[in-house]
Amino acid sequence: MGITLILTHIILYINKKNIKLTEYYFFSLFRFYTACVVLGLEALHQLGIVHRDLKLENLLLDRDGYLKIVDFGLSKDRFGYSDRTNTVCGTRTYMAPEIYLKLGYGMAADWWALGITVYIMLLYELPFNNKDPVEQMSSILYDDIELPEELSEDASTLIQELLEKDPEFRLGSGDAGAEMIKEHPFFKDMDWDHLLQRRITAPYVLGNEDLESQENPGCQAPALPPTAARIPSELQEAFRGF
Repeated sequence: MGITLILTHIILYINKKNIKLTEYYFFSLFRFYTACVVLGLEALHQLGIVHRDLKLENLLLDRDGYLKIVDFGLSKDRFGYSDRTNTVCGTRTYMAPEIYLKLGYGMAADWWALGITVYIMLLYELPFNNKDPVEQMSSILYDDIELPEELSEDASTLIQELLEKDPEFRLGSGDAGAEMIKEHPFFKDMDWDHLLQRRITAPYVLGNEDLESQENPGCQAPALPPTAARIPSELQEAFRGF
């Protein structure tokens, strides 16, 4: 199930039960989800893959309540920490400043997208939002983010350091990558080894009422298309380096 729908359910549950925001929202739920994404991006980067389209819509929950990164249509492989690419792609509201500047960007662009994702999860709105694409780009390039005073210091500094406009100083940039993010105070009580081994009980696990009924034709996924024919090598070469 998509994380956006899950967040809506959880927020309604929190409001209904009058649960304190800081006690439940930050340190139990979203720290867990953010940590899942950190491990996912770490694995991708270690494999030489930059995702380039991380966003809420590309995060799904499995049956155990763990978050998964999906949709690798814009990802780029055989990519090292010091490599740079100039292809402008992704979702505008999640794209890092260096992508708009067309000066070359690297894996730090994924960590910027994580910062946008965390901001939306915690505050339920976009940090840079304008219907006019030019104004939106200008906001991403030059505007400072605004964070409410009630947001915890650890959550605020995590967002600010991930949304550093200079990729060289952004949290997670460089060879250290995800290790820098894991050491942030926001994750001070996170057991990363247990999370990687899926030994942590997720704060929200899908119930039967959340899962799509297999008996409802309207909820059925379309049949998979037949196996595609092998793509000729000359056509594959045309997309090398994308």
